[in-house]
Amino acid sequence: MKQPEQKLHMVMDESDTPYTPEEYTPTLEDKITCPHCKRKLTVKSMGKMGRHYDRDTVQVIERISGAEVVARIVKVYYNYDRDHLAPKESIYENARIFVRRDPDGKVKAEPYYWSYGKDALTHWVPGERPVYFKYSYNFETDTCGHVYCRNLPGALAGTPWEYCPVAAFYEHFREPMQMWPFLAAHLEHPRFEHLVKTGFFLLASDLAYGRARDGLLDETQNRTHRILRIAAEDVPFLRELDVGMETLQAFQGYAGLKDRQRLLRWQLENRVSRDIPQILAHMTAHKFMRYMNGQYVCRGHMQAIVSEFRDYLDMCVKLDYDLGNSFVLYPKDLEQAHDRAVRRLKLKASAQLRRDFKAAMRAISGHLDFEMDGMKLLLPATPEELAAEGNALHHCVGGYADRVAKHECIILFLRQCSDLTKSFFTIEVRGGKVVQVRGMQNCPATPEVAAFMARWERQVLRAPAAA
Repeated sequence: MKQPEQKLHMVMDESDTPYTPEEYTPTLEDKITCPHCKRKLTVKSMGKMGRHYDRDTVQVIERISGAEVVARIVKVYYNYDRDHLAPKESIYENARIFVRRDPDGKVKAEPYYWSYGKDALTHWVPGERPVYFKYSYNFETDTCGHVYCRNLPGALAGTPWEYCPVAAFYEHFREPMQMWPFLAAHLEHPRFEHLVKTGFFLLASDLAYGRARDGLLDETQNRTHRILRIAAEDVPFLRELDVGMETLQAFQGYAGLKDRQRLLRWQLENRVSRDIPQILAHMTAHKFMRYMNGQYVCRGHMQAIVSEFRDYLDMCVKLDYDLGNSFVLYPKDLEQAHDRAVRRLKLKASAQLRRDFKAAMRAISGHLDFEMDGMKLLLPATPEELAAEGNALHHCVGGYADRVAKHECIILFLRQCSDLTKSFFTIEVRGGKVVQVRGMQNCPATPEVAAFMARWERQVLRAPAAA
């Protein structure tokens, strides 16, 4: 077991020094200002216990050799007790993560934790600290922490991470981070350092922490716009937004559009994440935003309205409507026009559609079942049940039968066990992800339904059998 220098050298700036009782003793309901972030604070009573505490995690990076560094995980506690003038502090190292580059070029992380038992020769035990319940947050096992930046130039000198932009990345977010994936990303992605230095911090974060998307970046290029696969004039705009992978992918789909920057800003402001490219096949971005803003005045969440508009246009294509006619393309009342299209489409449904729908349901029958907290998931058996669900909840799922039959999506019914015949919520799964959970008149999921869906996604949808 490697043993780095034990003593930590951390010095605080004057701006980092908190108030001490000797400097100022506030009274109940006093107003004070935090010396670090400058926010206004209201002093409250400590309560019956007469004690509270602050705690945080800090990482100190040290050099082990020319190919290896160690992140020392330090826990910091400040306990404030009414019987003591000064807070009691506790600062101790409870974990170490050794990060090295092997001769084959791969980055390896080797964690150790401090064991409080005395059965072993040393207190340092390889592996991650064991916990009783892994789904509950445990401060002692948390290896994400703030980064001590003062020693970084010396600690990283002569290692593969000599030019790793750890300090710039941390200073931008000023939030706890996990160190070893960041160090690995610096070596695995040729343009990782470039993204940080040019101000694309979220893109670098997505590369480091597993949210990268294949083919989105061209890391064989040297110029920023070519790396991002966008026009050169769009670089300052995207830097200002500090886009991540998902937003960059959406913007890349708008290549060549006249109003692409305005469209992306509108999309982010209205929290719209899907269905826009399909709609833009029928109209310009300017007309799309103007029409959506007009419909939003009347009702609903913008994403629900956009999805309803996309569904309406899809149904118009299936019904052979003339989308060159503005009366058809931009109905005065989208909801009424959508419902009319659903009714007409149901009349056009064929026997082949019904057979394909039933075959799609048989293929997944028994794989997505789940029941918890008085709620249960059911599969629709026929397109007619899909239409009945849409009519009962006043939303557009009745027009999804063709998509289900073509295996483009999966529709599930969420029912309350007390009455399995009564419509409650409808779920759409696309690409292995839940994209919609809608109740009466497209209302979003309640906290109870959201908790049910989160558990189902974790235990069933993402399980190997479901995939």
